[in-house]
Amino acid sequence: MSAIGFPLQEAAIQAGGRMGAITRKDLYEEVWADPVSEVAKRYSLSDVGLAKLCRTMGIPLPPRGCWAKVRSGEGVKRASLPKAGSFREVVMLTRYEPAQVEARIQAKERVKKVKLAVDSANQQSKQVEQHPLVVATRKHLSHHVVATEKGLLSAPDKGLDLEVTKGSLERALLLVNALVMGLGKQGARVEVNAEKKSTLLVFEHATIELKITEKVRRRDHVETPEETKAKERYWRNPHARVVEYPNMPRYDYLPTGSLAISAGRWPSRGWADTDRRRLESRLPEVIAGIVGLSFEIRDREAEEARKEEARRIAREEYEAAIKARKEEREAFEQLERNAQSWERASRLRSYLQSVESNAKLSGDMSKDVIEWLAWAHAKADWLDPLISVSDPILDAPEPKGPGWYIDFEEE
Repeated sequence: MSAIGFPLQEAAIQAGGRMGAITRKDLYEEVWADPVSEVAKRYSLSDVGLAKLCRTMGIPLPPRGCWAKVRSGEGVKRASLPKAGSFREVVMLTRYEPAQVEARIQAKERVKKVKLAVDSANQQSKQVEQHPLVVATRKHLSHHVVATEKGLLSAPDKGLDLEVTKGSLERALLLVNALVMGLGKQGARVEVNAEKKSTLLVFEHATIELKITEKVRRRDHVETPEETKAKERYWRNPHARVVEYPNMPRYDYLPTGSLAISAGRWPSRGWADTDRRRLESRLPEVIAGIVGLSFEIRDREAEEARKEEARRIAREEYEAAIKARKEEREAFEQLERNAQSWERASRLRSYLQSVESNAKLSGDMSKDVIEWLAWAHAKADWLDPLISVSDPILDAPEPKGPGWYIDFEEE
């Protein structure tokens, strides 16, 4: 494992599983139902690791040759599970489904193939070819970039994303050249995104950010002789300042020559120099890890797309249900309003019938009464939802009020 990350094989087994408590009884049932090698894969453990765990929990394991006998049809007597006593009763493990186990196995096989291909290509290649972006980055960082306060050279908008001291620049360039050339043989092309100031490895199925950095060591600033003299000149005449107080940094940063490669954001991988091995000797591992990371990103993006589609469908179903509920409520409220209007119209007609009968009996069916009854019946019809008529006054637009200024014609 590197100092800042872990290779693909170890990273792949960290994602997709479900952590939970496994009881001593459950693990005992599993190791006596299937071979230890199969059970170990479910929990991302080696055969030896699972056997050791079983010993710490006091779980007996099937003897050698047990499963060969089972396949031949012979019966095997199961060893009984001892009482717990001082043994651990529960252990927290991450369990993987069969499809996840198969995906991890395929990822490991893919990494092995990439390593073999990279090793073979390195053995066959005798002439070092310089990638055009490496040439451009060397030219820019060597002549046009001023080191930062930490002594680091960096211009990710003008070339490859390196952040190293001047003393490590050439080594970093050779390292990134070998890396991008090796990845190019695996189907990746390298691009510089000037807007986002990043270096991108573009595979057919995924895009990965790439960065090489140098670790620097920080210590409290040690005052230089020039700074001491400048302070003395400043304090020489306290009443008439002729020079400014020297601006001294709080810390000094020392180069270490230790480089690190980081790939991706989430998920991501990282490799770094160690006391025993430098990154140059681990290039096949790094290239294989980045290729494996590209497939992991592809799978993660596909899973996220699937989840987003499921969320979209759920949102649409929810919105459709809310809309249907709203429309149903509005239709019902309209039904109630129509019923109330019909009742009012029926009440008006009953009243008008009584008025007309009373007028006839009293001999008071004048022209005014007849006109009023016609007007009232028209209002009842307008109120009745079963009759489609409009009222010239009540259905007309709201009258506009007068403005602030009224023009009067001069006589």
